[in-house]
Amino acid sequence: MATTQPRRRIPYPPLISVCASLWWLAAAAAAAASVHEFPTDGTVIELDDASFDRAISAFDFILVDFYAPWCGHCKRLAPELDKAAPVLAQLNEPIVIAKINADKYTKLAAKYEIDGYPTIKLFMHGVPMEYTGPRNADLLVRFLQKFVAPDISFLESDSAVQNFIDMAGANFPMFIGFGLNESVILELARKYKKKAWFSVAKDFSEEIMVAYDFDKVPALVSLHPKYNEQSVFYGPFEGEFLEDFIRQNQLPLTVPINSETLKLVKDDERKIVLTIVEDELDENSLKLVRILRSAATANRDLIFGYVGVKQWGEFVDTFDISKRSKLPKLLVWDGKEDYHIVVGSEDLDDNDQGSQISRFLEGYRDGKTIKKEMNGPSLIGFINSLVSIRTVYLIVFIVAVLMVIQNFSQTEENPQFRGIQDGAEGTDASTSHIKNRRDYQPGNKED
Repeated sequence: MATTQPRRRIPYPPLISVCASLWWLAAAAAAAASVHEFPTDGTVIELDDASFDRAISAFDFILVDFYAPWCGHCKRLAPELDKAAPVLAQLNEPIVIAKINADKYTKLAAKYEIDGYPTIKLFMHGVPMEYTGPRNADLLVRFLQKFVAPDISFLESDSAVQNFIDMAGANFPMFIGFGLNESVILELARKYKKKAWFSVAKDFSEEIMVAYDFDKVPALVSLHPKYNEQSVFYGPFEGEFLEDFIRQNQLPLTVPINSETLKLVKDDERKIVLTIVEDELDENSLKLVRILRSAATANRDLIFGYVGVKQWGEFVDTFDISKRSKLPKLLVWDGKEDYHIVVGSEDLDDNDQGSQISRFLEGYRDGKTIKKEMNGPSLIGFINSLVSIRTVYLIVFIVAVLMVIQNFSQTEENPQFRGIQDGAEGTDASTSHIKNRRDYQPGNKED
């Protein structure tokens, strides 16, 4: 009887094993190369069409400077970015700085609606937002720290409270919950993370209570260091009450209307009590702003803003303000295309302006108003209506093409331009027309 020999296990071929190891090492090297395609040592990365999307995907936080080589502002910004880049690279959540020649890579610039230079955008996990903060290196670093900070900071002592305020700087409002459980504000801290700092203080002294003007806990203190303002909220810490306090304190009590406050006003749903003055920096205007601040404290459902003709005359003109207009003037603006004047109360004189403002607000709430439309675009439209230079070129080119088409049409209708006619006079006319056409070449216009 034949016996069956046990099947011998064939050893794994050494060559295949080596190849597999080499393949694994190559894959690992490729992965490492893809991770380290861009430097992370704090240098400003120069991007192009091919590398832009890869860079945006490679970093959680990347600040991109869209520049033009001929732009003087861009040249002044470049060394500030070079100084800020290594500091931002050392943060717990690093922020990378990159730049791209938007004047060269026009399709990419058009995709991100770049209409002026330099334009800076911060990409957070691939999502862009326009950077409107300071451009000095030190201040830029402070401003950007907000976007990579924890949702809520925990403060365990008086010195920790002061260090937090110093670190946060003056560019964003801040909310400190004294004796407040972090779970109460966590959801709102995440919602408003891009607009404000949030912290909770667990251990603090009576000196802190005196310094920040609250006399019981829990208390949520709102600070606006840039405007030297603060408010205290004692609750209820639930529902819309808490969010209303946080939302309303995103802005100072009185807001100077300018390009920096534009987006903040746009995002707020409240109507704007707008005071128009000749010069917002003169002594009388500063006194009026202090009176407006008192009115704003008692009317938190409204935004109180002010703007000077000297500071932003083009915008002021859209409210039908002329050289003959009496200033200061009050109106209520919806932030879009319409505004209201209060009958008999729109002008302010120097006598008891507080009472005049109270009568204005009373008349507005009673509906004693006249609705008007702005002469030009709203503040939001005023900025958004800026047309890029490429659009202007396109319009000029289209007009030129239409002129050429019209010229051809006239040629076909006029017999003397159909060809060489009998006699030298017809020949001269035809030759002259052809010469004129060669001198005018709109198709050669750049862009």
